[in-house]
Amino acid sequence: MEKLSSLKSRRSQETMNKRALKEFAVYARNELRNQIALRAQAFGITPEGSPALVTGADYVEINGKKLPLSYKNGLQKLLKEIETKGYDQVIEEVAYTWFNRLIAIRFMEVHNYLPSKIRVLSSETKGKVDPDILTDYQYTDLPIDKEEIASLLQQGKREEAYRKLLIAQCNELHEIMPFLFEKLADYTELLLPESLLHADSLINKLGKELGDENFGDVEVIGWLYQYYMSEKKEQVGGLKNTAVKKEDLPVVTQLFTPKWIVQYMVQNSLGKLYDEWKPENHLAKDWEYYLKSSEKLPIPENITLEEIKVIDPACGSGHILVYAFDLLYDMYLEAGYPEREIPQLIIEKNLYGLDIDKRAVQLASFALMMKGQEKYRRFLKKATDLKLNIHEFVDSEPISEEALAFFGEKVGDVSWVAALQEKFENAKQFGSLLVPDEQASFYSKYIEAIESYDVNEVELLEETYIIELKEKLLPLLKQAYLLALKYEVVVTNPPYHNKYNPVLKKFMNDNYKDYKSDLYSAFIYRCTQMTVENGFTALMTPFTWMFISSHEKLRKYIIENQSISSLIQLEYSAFTEATVPICTFVIQNQTQSSVGEYIRLEDFKGADLQPIKVKEAVKNKVDYRYSCDSKQFKDIPGSPIAYWASENIYNIFERGIALEKYYNIKSGIMTGNDNKFLRLWYEVNLNKIGFNLSSYLQIVNSKKKWFPINKGGELRKWYGNNDFIVNLLDNGREIKESGGNFRLRDPKYYFKQGITWSRITSANISFRFVPSGMVFGDAGPMIFISKEDEYFYQCLGMLCSKISGKLLKIINPTLNYQVRDIGSLPLIITKNCNDGRLKELVEQCITISVTDWDSFETSWDFKKHPFLTYRGNAKTLEECYANWEEHAEKQFRQLQQNEEELNRIFIELYGLQDELTPEVPDEEVTVRRADRIREAKSFLSYCIGLMMGRYSLDVDGLAYAGGEWDASKYKTFQPDQDGIIPLTETAYFEDDVISRLQELLIIMFGEETLAENLRWLAESLTMKNNETPTERLRRYFFDEFYDDHCKIYQKRPIYWMVESGSKKGFRALFYLHRYTPETLATMRFTYVQNLQEKLRQEQKRLEQDLINPDLSSAMKKRYEKQLKQIRAQQEELVEFDKKLAELANQRIALDLDDGVVVNYEKLKTILAKIR
Repeated sequence: MEKLSSLKSRRSQETMNKRALKEFAVYARNELRNQIALRAQAFGITPEGSPALVTGADYVEINGKKLPLSYKNGLQKLLKEIETKGYDQVIEEVAYTWFNRLIAIRFMEVHNYLPSKIRVLSSETKGKVDPDILTDYQYTDLPIDKEEIASLLQQGKREEAYRKLLIAQCNELHEIMPFLFEKLADYTELLLPESLLHADSLINKLGKELGDENFGDVEVIGWLYQYYMSEKKEQVGGLKNTAVKKEDLPVVTQLFTPKWIVQYMVQNSLGKLYDEWKPENHLAKDWEYYLKSSEKLPIPENITLEEIKVIDPACGSGHILVYAFDLLYDMYLEAGYPEREIPQLIIEKNLYGLDIDKRAVQLASFALMMKGQEKYRRFLKKATDLKLNIHEFVDSEPISEEALAFFGEKVGDVSWVAALQEKFENAKQFGSLLVPDEQASFYSKYIEAIESYDVNEVELLEETYIIELKEKLLPLLKQAYLLALKYEVVVTNPPYHNKYNPVLKKFMNDNYKDYKSDLYSAFIYRCTQMTVENGFTALMTPFTWMFISSHEKLRKYIIENQSISSLIQLEYSAFTEATVPICTFVIQNQTQSSVGEYIRLEDFKGADLQPIKVKEAVKNKVDYRYSCDSKQFKDIPGSPIAYWASENIYNIFERGIALEKYYNIKSGIMTGNDNKFLRLWYEVNLNKIGFNLSSYLQIVNSKKKWFPINKGGELRKWYGNNDFIVNLLDNGREIKESGGNFRLRDPKYYFKQGITWSRITSANISFRFVPSGMVFGDAGPMIFISKEDEYFYQCLGMLCSKISGKLLKIINPTLNYQVRDIGSLPLIITKNCNDGRLKELVEQCITISVTDWDSFETSWDFKKHPFLTYRGNAKTLEECYANWEEHAEKQFRQLQQNEEELNRIFIELYGLQDELTPEVPDEEVTVRRADRIREAKSFLSYCIGLMMGRYSLDVDGLAYAGGEWDASKYKTFQPDQDGIIPLTETAYFEDDVISRLQELLIIMFGEETLAENLRWLAESLTMKNNETPTERLRRYFFDEFYDDHCKIYQKRPIYWMVESGSKKGFRALFYLHRYTPETLATMRFTYVQNLQEKLRQEQKRLEQDLINPDLSSAMKKRYEKQLKQIRAQQEELVEFDKKLAELANQRIALDLDDGVVVNYEKLKTILAKIR
């Protein structure tokens, strides 16, 4: 039976077109909402308000329309719902109710499950336009006047006839599925869209665009359920986790569970219970994802098949319950039950579900009914009194004192009702996290009491009390009963959400204080509380609970009070429905046998590969399956679920002493607004930066505003990533006054030496030495240890070795390394830990990394270009590059060798020779090797810096970066007088960029090598055919330099490019730090207007040349092209000159403290886009 159903399921998966399902579901929601709103409008009901309902002797009147009295109840209920829930919510609910009904009917007609066996939404005859019901209605037993239908069709009123037939079909289905097809005169019928048969109607699309093949398996219901709300989910935040309103919670937390994970969870919970109970069974061998336990497990006492209760407390569309049905069906068959009895037994005795979403409950109930019909063809005919155990959470409503008094006459004390109402005041929001105050038996006796009322035997007044009790108290009792029951098996994919609205936040604090990090963590705890002793809980959740510190109490609770029976950790991005790292696991409510089976899929990329690898691990011995005792997890700090850790690893944590026991480790400054209070150091006036401070007490006296701060950054070991500065003027006065969510604690540690790391990484973690003079940020925490400390070299050496990465993958294998994680790293000290060799290796690694970092102009300790630093006796740029290349390669190899030697030392010290090798691949060495293109571009950038006066050939480091200009620094080469360098396609100006570059090259290397050096630079950039070196370099400065500059300076350029437009009539660079309110006027008069005159002369020359009768056709064509371009550029320059004049006249001042982003905006109309 199992093989047959899995074959059918596989076939349906292959034919189900998820893209078509999604497109239809999204379209259906919008179309239904629009059509239902139009229908409501016909009754005068709009978002602005609703009209009054007037009742006559035999009619009702609304919005000036007289309608039959049969409309009264529906309209009254509709108006009341709108008053209670709001217009939009009611339209949404009616839309999804009709959507659910239509897809239910579609599924049933495809499987021939409709009582009449006649299709209602489509036709079995290919190409037929109308649904079969319109032509074959006379063969049905629908509750309808067939003569009236015939008359309507004769009059051409197809829509009206079809509407009556569809409603009749819904009414017929009400008898067997009242949860989905409410009674006649329900307001959903009133709002059924009018136009149902036109070519573009929803029903036409459902029958034609979603072919029968999509409805092969009841799983389609789940996919349509998820897709239906996908558009709204994006609108309200999806899994981005923004705080959402109560009514949007089902939308945000909705995720369809992949089929194989459903199978794993059910097989390893319900299946495991059965296998341990009946080890001689013939079913377990066919369970593809079943991880057999290595030891005998205890099971619940005195169980029988009919007493096994399985609940999904966040059941969604019932995917998990449907698969549990399949497994239970096979179990009943194996036990010898008659096939016709099994579906009803399973639905009434074994399966339970709860959800906050009404439509989910409708679909889950429907899905189970379809399973029953699939297994027994007369099931639906006999299902009129079927008792489903799937309930929607409802919020409590006031109950009249009279109704309660009436109830009290039957049951006695009813004072408990008030507490029950209070408990469920927010049931729609808290769902299964609510814990009833009483035992299940308490609620069941009152359920029986209410259900035993017979309205036919009482007076009219008492009938109203009974109806009130059934509508308002009975649902509360039923949900309380299900929550109070204990289950043999709990299986769910709980909601993932942690940005709580105020009501939910208070509830979590009050009831799940230790597990409040996320709804899913509270659900893990709650589900374990719902099981009987030795019962099983299976979940699919993000895997962050296994490692991060905010879930530590949950881990400890599980380790101490439960046993992890099995767990599968998926590859980080393998869950395609949401960008969260996932695991799925089974916990058993016992502590006697705590050895579990674990599968680690982190090396297998992609969603499709995950189930394949699990199946392999079930059948064969593989190196990614582990057996592990969950009790031992508490032996590692933070109790991570590190099931793959070896005995050696556990020994290391036992032998070593946690870093936090030796040193203070701190997370640092949070500004509350980094855009406002952080800058890249080169954005501001250098004189305002406080370098080399040693104590926070110096901040005020320094009179500086900006101070270097560690802020994490890319993968880089030993030293570097020193890019940012923070505004701590007057001890952070502006941050404190901003009212933001800031943190300026631990100032006594500011400017101290230590070791930092990037808290958030995209790959491996890397540690760096921080000399004194920097503060530390939230993203760049610090271990406070100075070079003078006896364990400094041991500590940094270990952290930069393979040991730290290995151990951190045990402590927290996410991409977010908190202070607690680093503090838990064990330091193993030996007598010779700080011997000369270890110190020498670490010191050399730091020195090499410092030298490398400072060789590039984005370092504040950059002195001059490495071509000049390592020039030696070189006469040409080619020789300079060769020297630098040799030096960089030597540094690179030395660092690599040092790291490998350090790896050997620490691998031996930590006893991990069987698990780690010392080799360091080239891509993991974090200093740079020479790269000809990059070095040529960086040399040209350095030359621009010399032309601008940022650098000087006479002084090392920065010659000018704000403040007072000191002309005495520039003797060998004079920088540009106005800090503006025109970039033109022809040398029009004295300070032409190529002319100035040539001047520099002559000063540096002499005139005799000028041509050779120009060629080397041009060839480094790759040249076009027939292009001269100066043409190539001019093209680089004109078209490419600015993009490179913006990239190197992290989109915070210091040389800004002015640009006239797409015709490239005028381009020029100016140095931000030399900008004054006169700069734009200078640019306009000295360059732009000058260029306009030069272009006019050029135009005249070309026009003159074109008159020449002897001009060849090729030359003529070339001149005409040039002339066209010049005219276009002149037009562009006229407009540009106006824009420039407007800005120049404003004499705009730039405050460097505001940073590039803010200042760039002020001049953006004349500046090139930063890309």
